[in-house]
Amino acid sequence: MEPANDLSFKFRFVKGGQGQGLLSKKASASDTELDLDGERIAYEDILDTTSRGNRLALNLSPSVILSQKILKQIQDGSYLVLEVHQVKTLELEKHIDRYSSAVAAERHRQELSAAGKQDLFRAVTCPNCGATVDLSDFAQTTYVYCRFCESILDRNQQVVSNGDRYRICGECGMYDQIRQYTIFDFYFLVVVYAWRTSQRFVCDTCASRLGRNALLRNLIFLLGVPSAIYMLIKANSGRAPALQMLAKANKLALAGKFTEANAIYDKLLQRFPDHPGFLLNQGIGHLNGQDVPTGSAYLARSLKACSNYLPTLRVAQRLRQVASETNVPS
Repeated sequence: MEPANDLSFKFRFVKGGQGQGLLSKKASASDTELDLDGERIAYEDILDTTSRGNRLALNLSPSVILSQKILKQIQDGSYLVLEVHQVKTLELEKHIDRYSSAVAAERHRQELSAAGKQDLFRAVTCPNCGATVDLSDFAQTTYVYCRFCESILDRNQQVVSNGDRYRICGECGMYDQIRQYTIFDFYFLVVVYAWRTSQRFVCDTCASRLGRNALLRNLIFLLGVPSAIYMLIKANSGRAPALQMLAKANKLALAGKFTEANAIYDKLLQRFPDHPGFLLNQGIGHLNGQDVPTGSAYLARSLKACSNYLPTLRVAQRLRQVASETNVPS
């Protein structure tokens, strides 16, 4: 791995969605650890990262030893959330992932070697984020999924879909273009007025729905209307030419109208053969339309194309759990 310069930045802890304290603190990220105002966390203790805007969430190992100062900031048992300044959050996330993933992969390689199974170790480096993707437990398939940046790679380790832009929507669970949207609401109650803004990272389908709702809420007071209209325009523009119809197909699939959705997905699959994200969307469309056997078949096709595609693995796992609870074959 090529050495990288340390990243210096400032941060505040975030808890309950709110930044803690008035002043930001100094921090740095080296090739071995994260230094948060003198509190050090080794990359081997960082299992995963997620960034949204200027917020960075670190999923920490259960075995990590933390000071009381850090322990007070932990959320949901293992998450430490930072509000990052003076460096792009995505740049910091990729820096951490690059080194933490390499440490985890090397640890796995050594475990396999100690068990006499060193030939099973297989890994690739994601060209988008530089993270090491450990594929030792997965079959070789047409595509590889980088769980760190959510990019999809082909056999030659070239980016087919850049996860910085196209990934799973946290709102509806569909594969699509994900962008940041600002929702503005204005309130006027006789003598009191107020407004609020919120940031959402959603797909174009969800953005259109949120934009329509914001427009209806703000019509009476007008001040929030321009923001809602801009949101609707943004949600319906700026797409890659080859993926113009993806949002429409997803909207149909979410409504369970899989026949109409498949007509669009099939055209997209001609351009991107066996793309695991499109196949996942088709599977969800059939599941929403109560066609479980065909939906399961599309999930299987998605995993046949990309054996480590985590979004499909998660949906398939939930489907098995439901089938087990209801004694219905999946």
